[in-house]
Parts: sequence; structure tokens; C-alpha cells
Amino acid sequence: MFKCEVIERYKIEQEEIKRLLTEGLFVEAEYKLDNSEIKNETYYSLYSNYYYLTNNCEAGIALLEKAMKEIPFSFEITYNLATLKSVVGDFFDSMYLFAKCGRIATSQSEKEDAINQVEQIIKEFNKYTNFSSEGILESAKLVKEVLVENDERNYPINRFNESLVKRTVENREGEAYLTEMYKSMFIEDVDNNSRYFFKNEILSGKVTKSYAFAIEDKTTVPIAFFEDYDDVFVEGPNSSYVFPKNTLMKNQYNYYTFSDKGEYKIFSEKEFFIAKPINLNPPKKPAQIVISIFIDGLANTVIENDLKELMPNTYKFFSKGYRNNNCYTSGDWTLPSVSSIYTGKTTINHGLYHPTYHYELNRYNQLFPEYFREKGYLTAQINNDWRVTPTSGYIQGMDRILYQNSNGGFWAGEVIAETIEHLETFKDNNHFLWVSLMDLHDVADEINNDLMSQVHLSSKYRQSKNLGPTSVLSKYDRNKIEKYNVELRRIDLHLSNLFNYLEKNFGMDNIIVSLISDHGQTYLKHDEFLLHEPKRKVPFMLVGRDIEKKVSDELCSIIDFFPTIAKLADVSVDSQEGAVLKDFGGEGRDFALTETLHPNQPYLVAITDNEYIFRFKTTSNVTENTLIDLEYYDAQLLDLKTLNDVSDLFPDKLEHYCKMVVQRAMKLQI
Repeated sequence: MFKCEVIERYKIEQEEIKRLLTEGLFVEAEYKLDNSEIKNETYYSLYSNYYYLTNNCEAGIALLEKAMKEIPFSFEITYNLATLKSVVGDFFDSMYLFAKCGRIATSQSEKEDAINQVEQIIKEFNKYTNFSSEGILESAKLVKEVLVENDERNYPINRFNESLVKRTVENREGEAYLTEMYKSMFIEDVDNNSRYFFKNEILSGKVTKSYAFAIEDKTTVPIAFFEDYDDVFVEGPNSSYVFPKNTLMKNQYNYYTFSDKGEYKIFSEKEFFIAKPINLNPPKKPAQIVISIFIDGLANTVIENDLKELMPNTYKFFSKGYRNNNCYTSGDWTLPSVSSIYTGKTTINHGLYHPTYHYELNRYNQLFPEYFREKGYLTAQINNDWRVTPTSGYIQGMDRILYQNSNGGFWAGEVIAETIEHLETFKDNNHFLWVSLMDLHDVADEINNDLMSQVHLSSKYRQSKNLGPTSVLSKYDRNKIEKYNVELRRIDLHLSNLFNYLEKNFGMDNIIVSLISDHGQTYLKHDEFLLHEPKRKVPFMLVGRDIEKKVSDELCSIIDFFPTIAKLADVSVDSQEGAVLKDFGGEGRDFALTETLHPNQPYLVAITDNEYIFRFKTTSNVTENTLIDLEYYDAQLLDLKTLNDVSDLFPDKLEHYCKMVVQRAMKLQI
């Protein structure tokens, strides 16, 4: 066991700052705060207290809002921010933040204190005549909802257990997105049970009674209607139309396509939602099609040597291009890992990692689809992954999202069919497309019962179900491995339809296709350390325009996916912590880092470089609010090839990685 001396020194320093503030020695306290090594929860709380005591609440608010980005689930920071907001009279924000405190409280006393603060603020409202009773009641309703809110896994049911169908949500810039039903016949809404069985289509646009636009080329305009709707009128450059309400589907988007160049106006007596017009014939880019095929839970250790046998169609398609066999995930499960892919940031830096608390990824992060959208790509998701929902922030940068939870039957075959239909519908457009396949992931949870997988799996591997506490924590299981291999063949069958379609209709010189994943599986290997190689290693395959045939062992991380793809597509992006691979003219990386951040489990880190594997484990568990005690930990250095412990042989290397891990995680120090 190791001890971090920096943290011990800092705890002494914190007590000294508390004393200085108590005694009113503010100049001395400010000096120590400004020179503090660690900027964690306690640091921000002490500094905000300094601002409060020196009557500079606005500066304290600015500091704590910055802190919320770094430490999103801290009760102490959220509580202090709520307090300062109340002091300056920002009662609505204060009430919301105190309610959030009630949600993330780790003790009954904390929760009761937060609720009491909410009640006090509601009483304060009565002293001010500029607050309407309706506004106060609406705020009180929101507070009650926040106290029991969930995360966004139940989409299109939101975190307040309300249906989002025909309701708008906003992205970072305030752009509206409306959720509508899709191919659902006469179903107009869903509840928490039926949500599994119906698809939803999400488009960006605005609620209006009148919308004017001009077109140069053939253009389609999607429109959705609310319960109370009326006839729709269109005035065009050469003719006008009337669409009586009985001709329109009110439980889906209605697409209207216009060809005459000129000015158009669409209007009605009642409000409707009109999505952003889609030019069906824009100038084509050299890389017209950029597609990422995401297979949740695909371990590269399984397919590295057996891809041809397990996934023959995938092997045939990607053998024309690039395969990396040395790529590592940044997280151990889907929620943080996909967030890393989309942002180019590691787990503790993008913020979307708590298993049950709400967090919008796009609030503090730029997402890579935004860059492709700005470059003129029609951006879309065909998505069945309940950890990658629009309201978790993935609307950002997207023009169209087609979503259904995989557990409702939206499996590989149908996902691929919808992907092909999307591409064929918008055949002359430039495409950035994310295609999500959850089928393989659910082998861990013993819930995948497809025909092909059942028939072609020997009965001897179906005699028991081995369910771990979560899919992440499933132990080594030979039965699961056999199911896994059979499922790969089924997924490959459906992927062949997409591969054939792309080659036949677009040609290899006009496309960039990637196959990627978020993590491997723990049940693939006996190892007490959760972050072993079959869990960490994931595939990264590329084929298409300007991609030479190569099998590479260049060290890679999933945060490098989109920076590398963007370079190939001539799209400039801020790579954040990601890097363009050396194989494609970039700087590459020296090491790949994976970390876990689960409440009530140790904080784990694994780092791989070209010679070693470094493993790190805190002796204390992560708190419910995902704070870490880094003061005591275990660490070891393994030889990459032999997996022998070489900690004693290379103490400097071991110390280097220990310091690096502690330093980058210090902001979450409890």
C-alpha cells in the first residue's frame, strides 16, 4: 500500500485556511487559496466561503459554477452555490440547486437540510410582488420532480417520468428538438412500459404558426403536429397547396418535398413543429459517407486472430483497409466510454459517468458531430443504446435521431435496415452517421434470445444463467463466451447487408467506414483486477477513401477515434485529449488510460504503454457522489509481454504513473 504525501500536506493546509477565515484573516486566507496545489471540493468550498465573508458573492457564484463543471455531483459545492444564489436574490436558481442537493444528498440530515432551504425560499417569494403565483407554483413543482428525478435511461420518458413525445427539449444553444413517434401506426404516445416497443424520431427545428424559407435545390421539410392542429397552407414560387388536417398523420413527422427554386411559406391557424429543411442535392464532399458502426461490448482480444472465422463478412470488408489491434477503452462500461468517444475526453473530464444521477453531456462539452454538421454533413444516429439517449446530451450536433431501446426488439437486422433506408432516402447528401448495435452487449445479462443464436449454440452452454451484480462485473464464464461467439456471427450476417449496399451504391473511394466499440468483457478472462486486457482492448477498423490496407499495433485510445476520422474527412476538430494516429500522419500517443468511477467501489486505473501495464487501486471506495480518497492506494507495474510484476525493477516508472494518476484525479479528492 502507498500513501500520497501531497494529500496529507493539503489536509493540513485546508485546516489552516479554515482557521484564517474563522479569525477574519482574509488576506492571508486568499494568499493560501491562490497558491493551493489541489483544487477539489474543499478548495472550492473554502474559496466560496471567502467570497461570502468578503461580500463578493458574484465572484463566489462564478467560481462555483466553474467547480460544477469539474465536480458535477458534489453536495457541498451545489449547496454553497445555492446559498450564494439566494443571497443575491436569484431565488429560482437557488431553489432548483437546493432541490438538486436533496437528490444527491448522502445522508438523511443533508436531505432534510436541503428541503428545508427550499421551503424557506418559497416563503421568501411571498415578500416580492414581481413573482407571479403561477411561476412560484411551477417552480415548486419542478423542485418536487428534481428530488425524485432519475437519469435519462428511460427515454422517451424523461427523468421526471413524463413522456417526451410531442415535447421539445433544447440543446446547448437553445435549438429545439421534438420527439415524435415513428412507424407506429395509430400509437400517439408511450408510457414507461410501452416505451420499449416503439421507435421515436427526433429532429431539430422550431414551434411556430408560420415559417418562411428559400430553396435552391430539391428540399424536404419535416412537419409534426400537436393534438390541436389545423389545415396547413403552403405558398410557393409557382403554386400554392392546402393540406387538410384529415390528410396528415398526427403521430409522426410528415415530410414535404419541394423542387421549384424560390421562396416558400408554410402556415396554419394552430402551432406546429417544423424541422430544419433538408437540401436533397447539396455539393458532394470527397468523403460523402462517414459512418461509425458501434458494436457495444466487442472485445478486440476475441476477434484479433479469429475475425475471419467469427465475422467473415466484416473481415472481407475491412481487410481492404485498416485494423488496429492495440486500441484501449477509456472507461469500463458504456456510459462513460461512449461519452469519451463523442468528446475526446477521458472519464473524469467529460462528466457523464454517474450510473443514476442526471447529467447532460453537451452542457460542458463540444461533441464531434457538431464539427461535421458545421462542415455540411447531414448528421444522424440510428440508435438502440439506452445509455446514449438524446436527453443525455446526444442531440447536440445531430440533425436526425432514430431511437428505440434494444430490449423492445430493435436489434441488428432492423437497425441495419433503417440505416440503409436513411442512406437511400438521402442518397445525394453528405452523411455523418452513428449506427449502434447493442446485441452483443446483452450476452452479459443473459437476455439475448435471437433465433440464430439459440439454434446454433450447443445446449450444453445453456444450462445456467450467470448474472453478475452488473454486466460490467460478470465473472469469467465459458457459457457466455460461447454465446458471445455465436452472437458475433449473427451480427456479422446483418452487417453484410450494409457493407454490400455501401460498396454497390457509393464505392469505396467515397466512404469512410469505421467499426468501433466501448469496452470488452470481464467474463472473457480470469483476473481479479477488473481492467484486464480483454476488458480494455477494443477494435478500431477503418476502410474507404485514402485508407491503405494495414494491420497495425500502434497504441491507440477510443478518444482518438473521431480526431483520426475527422482528419481523413478533412474536418477540423478540437481533439481535446484525443490524438490523430501516427498511421494517419498524427502525433499518436505514448500511453492509453482506462479508469472506473463507480460509487461504492474502488477507483481503478490501468495504463498501457509500449512496455508496461500499470495498475492502480484506491484502498477506499468511491463515494456515492463519485468523490475519491487518493491518500492510500495500491499500485503495480507489469511487463507488457509476460504480465510479470516488475514494480521492484522499475520503481521510477511506477512512481511516475502513480503521481500522474493522483494528479489528474485530484479534483475529485474527497
